[in-house]
Amino acid sequence: MLTQLLEKDNIERIVKILEEDGIVAIPTDTVYGLAIKSDSEALYKKLVRAKGRPEDKPFPLMVSSTQQLNQLVDMDPMTQHMVKHFMPGAITFIFKKKPSVFPFLKNQDTLGIRMADDLWVHSIIEKLGAPLWLPSANKSGDPTGTSSDEVYKNLKDEIEGIVIGESLKKTSSTVVDLSVFPYKILREGPITKEDIENQVKKYLENIE
Repeated sequence: MLTQLLEKDNIERIVKILEEDGIVAIPTDTVYGLAIKSDSEALYKKLVRAKGRPEDKPFPLMVSSTQQLNQLVDMDPMTQHMVKHFMPGAITFIFKKKPSVFPFLKNQDTLGIRMADDLWVHSIIEKLGAPLWLPSANKSGDPTGTSSDEVYKNLKDEIEGIVIGESLKKTSSTVVDLSVFPYKILREGPITKEDIENQVKKYLENIE
């Protein structure tokens, strides 16, 4: 497979590769991610192979709107508060998945979802017409790619495209599991434990 190097402003070409079941490494507001469209079990498995990732470790989704989010997950009032405050942003929330969503994800009742604070990423999703599976652009266990040069070095000839450039930050998103009570911070990133605790406190104060 010959990996294409793509200019960031060539959105039509990037979307066409995604529509044709290609994997494209794209820069985001955190790090580079490996993007695929989200409606295909075969394509999901292709991404598992490209990443060298255990099949029982799910990929995160990237959405462009709360409307897309509501179609995928169930949210209680506190979850809605956290989404309203932190999305879009450098945070991935683990939600309870709607039972009808992604039936090929057997024995998985949650989804990790992020909404990037990046209009360019949103435009890719909007033109594609669906969310993206978007794990970090690296082999499982290797350092996360933050530039097209790093991604090309590690994944050339294994993915269909790489968008030329650098990610806006160099740190992966914070990950918080809102599907359990009490919530769990699984990874601290640009959004801190204190940021999260403050918003939970504000929510609880408002309902008292």
